[in-house]
Amino acid sequence: MNWFKSFEDDLAAVFAQCEARLSDLPPPLNELGISYLRAFDVFEQDSSKNYICYLLPFWMKELTTLPAESYRHLAAANIIGMLYYFIQDDIMDSVRESPSPLHVKQHLALATLLYSEFLAMYQAYFPPDSAFWQFFKVYNQEWSDGVIHESSADYFVNVPIGVAKKAAPVKLGSTAVLLLAERPELIPAANDMMNHVLLTLQMMDDWMDWKQDLADGSYNCLLAMIKARLGRPWDAALTEAEAQEAIYIRNLLKPYAAIAAETHTRLTETRLDAPNLISFHYTMVDELISDANHIENSKQTLALGGLNYYLSISTKK
Repeated sequence: MNWFKSFEDDLAAVFAQCEARLSDLPPPLNELGISYLRAFDVFEQDSSKNYICYLLPFWMKELTTLPAESYRHLAAANIIGMLYYFIQDDIMDSVRESPSPLHVKQHLALATLLYSEFLAMYQAYFPPDSAFWQFFKVYNQEWSDGVIHESSADYFVNVPIGVAKKAAPVKLGSTAVLLLAERPELIPAANDMMNHVLLTLQMMDDWMDWKQDLADGSYNCLLAMIKARLGRPWDAALTEAEAQEAIYIRNLLKPYAAIAAETHTRLTETRLDAPNLISFHYTMVDELISDANHIENSKQTLALGGLNYYLSISTKK
């Protein structure tokens, strides 16, 4: 995990910068903001690790030469932006739940302040006439399209790369660095690479979260593939037993992982020198393949009468 270990000191400084900014928000939103940050802090135990949001500016170092503080500042901006978009997701998810686990009024207020901080941090580097703001608009439009149309368009089955739309604002982390380093010609290639990495990242998340997504009715790449293999439309009902059979008996995780492996082959053929980003992608692909192989090996145990073993592994996901 050199894609992480090499930047631990930088990340410690970045999270300290984010916490300082959030501490300046008016109470009680400062405390709510810090609690949100800590839920994603890479140095906090049991936090959700969103490595690409934290590290993407640093992963552009092979392509750029900027002061160390610039990479850190842009990484901090990415994290503050990440918190804003995650709150949007949480608010949208809470609409389906009753009673809502969120204090919606506080979260909306916090989101507005985070958005202001997010903009201010980029405005320190990019004036109003900078091309950055056009990319900012495009990525927000992609995010909106992904949020609204992901399910009905059945992106993973029909246009897999469309899955990356919901994470489009993450690309600000690479775009900002390339623009600041006066390497705008690399942005199209970087965006293409990022779209494929974000697709695999969502595939990985959906493999880990398929049970919760099935219960919530959320769009899930793995479940979408299972429905397609069963000849069902995207909005058809799927039971947990049917999903488990598809995953643990038919091992549909294997062709699912193969899609990620094909994506990695394309990434290794790119001319863009971003070894840490590619290494991060390989980590995800390797885990998907390992899990698929584990299921395949477990099927042999099942064939020998290991029903209890099947039941034990089926409860892990």
